[in-house]
Amino acid sequence: MTLVDILRRRATQTPDRLAYTFLADTGKRIETMTYGELMKQAMQWAAQLRAHPAMQPVLLLFPPGFSFITAFFGCLVAQRIAVPVAVPTKNRGMNRLTSIINDTGARVCLTTPDVYANLCAWFGPESLKQVSTWILTSALTPETNALDLLSPGSAPIPTDIAFLQYTSGSTGNPKGVMVTHANVLANSEIIRTTFQNDEHSRSVCWLPSFHDMGLLDGIIQPVYAGFPAVLMAPMHFLQRPVHWLRALSDYGATYSGGPNFAFDYCVNRIRDEELTGLDLSRLRCLYNGAESIRAATLRHFTNRFGPYGFTEDKLLTCYGLAEATLAVTTSPLGQTPTIRQADASLLEQGVFDQSETGRWSEVVSCGRVLGDTVVQIRHPQTGLPCLENEVGEIWVQGDSLTSGYWNKPTATAETFVTTTDGRFLRTGDLGFLAQDELFFTGRLKDLIIVRGANHYPQDIEKTVGESHPNLLPNGGAAFSVNIDNDEKVVIVQELTRTALRQVDYTTEFDQILRQVTLCHELTPYEIILTAPGSVPKTTSGKVQRRACRTLFLEGQLHVVSRWLKGLIDA
Repeated sequence: MTLVDILRRRATQTPDRLAYTFLADTGKRIETMTYGELMKQAMQWAAQLRAHPAMQPVLLLFPPGFSFITAFFGCLVAQRIAVPVAVPTKNRGMNRLTSIINDTGARVCLTTPDVYANLCAWFGPESLKQVSTWILTSALTPETNALDLLSPGSAPIPTDIAFLQYTSGSTGNPKGVMVTHANVLANSEIIRTTFQNDEHSRSVCWLPSFHDMGLLDGIIQPVYAGFPAVLMAPMHFLQRPVHWLRALSDYGATYSGGPNFAFDYCVNRIRDEELTGLDLSRLRCLYNGAESIRAATLRHFTNRFGPYGFTEDKLLTCYGLAEATLAVTTSPLGQTPTIRQADASLLEQGVFDQSETGRWSEVVSCGRVLGDTVVQIRHPQTGLPCLENEVGEIWVQGDSLTSGYWNKPTATAETFVTTTDGRFLRTGDLGFLAQDELFFTGRLKDLIIVRGANHYPQDIEKTVGESHPNLLPNGGAAFSVNIDNDEKVVIVQELTRTALRQVDYTTEFDQILRQVTLCHELTPYEIILTAPGSVPKTTSGKVQRRACRTLFLEGQLHVVSRWLKGLIDA
């Protein structure tokens, strides 16, 4: 059984059933697609790919909309490996595209005439010469021999690679995770049973289709479970987050979700007058995952939107990653996520404890292990199992575990390890297990160690971003550098646009120092204030700390003002 088999069954048995609704132009123009139409257009793409070698990577370069979905399924039908990629803009994304082209060796790209014309105009035809064949939506024609594409021997099998999911690059260069059809079905079944999805469910998704959550959950899960999905462009959410909540209300969504920042974004950016008539009572699940989950975020969102039918038991917390296809753990449906008070000093030393002494830190459970998945906490250096409540590296095992990284045997061997207990994924994430629940505490490679104490950069960044109104939340990076054989903490923080008019930033520096010292018992070596957009981020908004560290060391940061051991240089 593969995803192609499921799509073929739906297109045969219920060809007129609604598969997707796309809210173009923030809902002013609405497009729909049935299973029959989806299959027909997928076959048209598959017919175009027949002249090219099977089981080879094919780039998918599409703006939000149905063309991506039909091209993706067309690749699966034709036994070509789909490679979803973000469409570059004039100022961003071309280096990533070039890197993926080099890594995959792809010679075929599916896209639209507008995207192709823009790439040629912005970057020149020479920059695209590695891709020898560009198949545009305008080339699609009705397929007369559709059955030939699904005959025995030409259809995909479970062990075939369905697509390459390129990692976001938040901790390094992007790598193509090899996801098989078997991986997709195993994880889709986990998601379906966990969230109790069936043909009566309805989802809303604004997440990018080239990211694992947008693809697996926003596009594949509806086809797998047989319910209609409402899709919208990520930019429409970012421009006005109320569009997401309005879609949930207007279409009676039962299921949706997003990363932690999206929930804060709704709380902070939606005005009260925009909420008139909003009804979130039909939601069964709104999941929070893909980045560090904050207890304050859960509380603020529930309090703000409680009057509109939202209750705290509808907000689920999750943990997952592309190397495990997507979902690994989630809090139980209908239960409020577990939040624990941890002794911050002990947590920095690698131990979770709820004693009533010391500094406090709230940690949020990512829920329980799903399906056949196994999660273990192991010492990063020795690989030996940790005790309960002991912080270590999160290791994952199960049918959703992918094959490794495309053309990267060394990285695959380092990340996917075989022990006497079987094959495991070393996630590079830190966490602990308490009463069978997983608590994520940070990235292993981003961990800051000062005088033997562990400091999680995302916690420092949150403290800095909230220390003064002139500092952008989610606009900072904290990392360590070696100075005279000693680890020193550097903080880079973006200013708001209005704050750029200032000359003196003494107050901002004072507040950062005060809060970081108070909350983390830590004194930064250097603080740099920058213009908005200066801190490198992935396309999904995750801070690229190592990239920011490199810019700092190379003197390439756009410095507005600098604090260095008590000296301010503006």
